[in-house]
Amino acid sequence: MLLREFYLTVAASDENATLYLQEKGIIQVQDSCEKCDCPMRLTNKKSRGQDRMVWRCKRKGCQATRSTRTGNNFFTYTDLNCKLNSCLSLCKNMELVYLWTLSMDVDTVQTITGRSPTTIVDWFNYCREVCSAKVSVLKRGQMKGTESSPVQIDEARFAGRRKYNRGRMLDGDHAPEEEDEETVENNRNHGRRIDGPWVFGLIQGRDVRYFYVEKRNVETLIPIIQREVEVGSVIHSDEWPAYSRLQHLGFVHETVNHQRHYVDPATGAHTQRIERSWLESKYSISKKKRGVPIHHFQGHLDEYCWRFSKGDDADLFICILEDIREIFNT
Repeated sequence: MLLREFYLTVAASDENATLYLQEKGIIQVQDSCEKCDCPMRLTNKKSRGQDRMVWRCKRKGCQATRSTRTGNNFFTYTDLNCKLNSCLSLCKNMELVYLWTLSMDVDTVQTITGRSPTTIVDWFNYCREVCSAKVSVLKRGQMKGTESSPVQIDEARFAGRRKYNRGRMLDGDHAPEEEDEETVENNRNHGRRIDGPWVFGLIQGRDVRYFYVEKRNVETLIPIIQREVEVGSVIHSDEWPAYSRLQHLGFVHETVNHQRHYVDPATGAHTQRIERSWLESKYSISKKKRGVPIHHFQGHLDEYCWRFSKGDDADLFICILEDIREIFNT
C-alpha cells in the first residue's frame, strides 16, 4: 500500500481505521448488545481527551458500550488490572505498524509521528511477536530437502570486526560471560575480547530460519536440525564437525570444503544461499540498527526471516494484517 493511500483510507481518522480493520476481518462487528440483545451502532466516545470508536446499544434504557478492539489481542494492550491502557488511538497504532513494515528506524519514526521512543519500540516489538509466531515450526512445518532444492545450513557470528589487526579480538566459541574489570593493556590487542552471539541458520527457497545459540556444538545444533528438517531430507553444509552425525541420523548430508571450493565439484554441494542471507541479515540487524539488546535478538532474527519469506514484491502491510488476524483473533 502506498503512503498516500494509507493516510487517506486508513489513518485519516479512528473511524476509517476501524472500518478498514473490520473489512479485513481483524476486529469484530458487534451486531447485538450482550445485555439486552438490541442492535448496536458504531459511534464516537470521548476517552482520555480524544474520540474513540465504540459499539453503543441503540436501546435508550441500556446504551451499553463495547470497545471495537475487543476480540483481537494485538490491539487490546492491557495493564496489570486487565484494563485497556493504550494511550494511542487505533489509527495511530496502525500508523506505527505501517511504518514498521517500511523498515524505518526509531529516530525517523519519532521525527515523523511525534511518538515517544518507548512507544515506538513497544509497538515494533509487538509486530516482531507476530513474526515470531508466524515463523515457528508449528506454523510452517518441517523443511523437506531434495536434490533439486536442498536445505542449506550454516552458523555465523553477529559480532564486530577488527580493522588493521588492532582492537578487540574474537573470543572463540564460548558462551557470553560476565564483564571482567581487568583489561588487556598493550599497543595492539587492547580491551575485552568480542563475544557476540552465534546464529544458526537453515534456508530452502524462500523459507529461512534463524536461531540464536550460545554455542555451535553437537548438543546445540543437532536438536534444532532434527526439529526443523524432515528425516530423509538432503542437507548441504560446510565441514563443521558438529554436522558429522547427520548421515547416521537419517539425513542425506553433502558437504563442501570452503578452503578448496565454493561449490563441491563432485556433488555440487554449496552454501551460497545461506551465506548470502548472512550478509543481508547482518546489515539489517548489526549495522543498520547498530546492534540490538540480546533479549530482543531472536525477535529481530524472526523479523528478518518473516520479511525474507514474503519476497520483494509483497505488500508487507497487508501481509502483517493477515498474520495478525490469523494469530490474534479470538
